[in-house]
Amino acid sequence: MQALLKVLEKYCVLLDLCCNIKKTVCMVFNPNDKSKLVCGNFPCFTIGLDSKLIEFVSEFRYLGHVITKTMSDDKDIEREIRNMYVRTNTLLRRFGKCSKNVKVRLFRSYCMLVRYCTLA
Repeated sequence: MQALLKVLEKYCVLLDLCCNIKKTVCMVFNPNDKSKLVCGNFPCFTIGLDSKLIEFVSEFRYLGHVITKTMSDDKDIEREIRNMYVRTNTLLRRFGKCSKNVKVRLFRSYCMLVRYCTLA
C-alpha cells in the first residue's frame, strides 16, 4: 500500500495535482467470514512530501453517503431518515395553513425524492 501511495505522489507531481490529505483516510473492511480475518493491526501509511500519516477510520462520508467498515448501510439510512424529517418539518412550518391536497402534493414532490429516484 505504501508503494502505491508513492506512485500516486510521483504522478501527482508530474501532473501538477495534489491530494487533499485532510480527506484521505484508510479503512479496512471486515470480511463476512470472521475466520478469514488475516490481521487486526496494520502499519501506518504516509502521504505527501512531509509524510503525513493517513488515519485509519471505521466510517467516513463519500459523495454524501456514509461508508462503514462493516459494509452496512444503517448509518446512511439513518441520515436519510433525518433528512426526511427536516424536509417534512420545513414544509409543515411554511405551509401549515394550506389545504390537505396542497400538503400532500408538496410532500410527494419535496420529501419523496428518494423513493422516485431509486425506482428509476
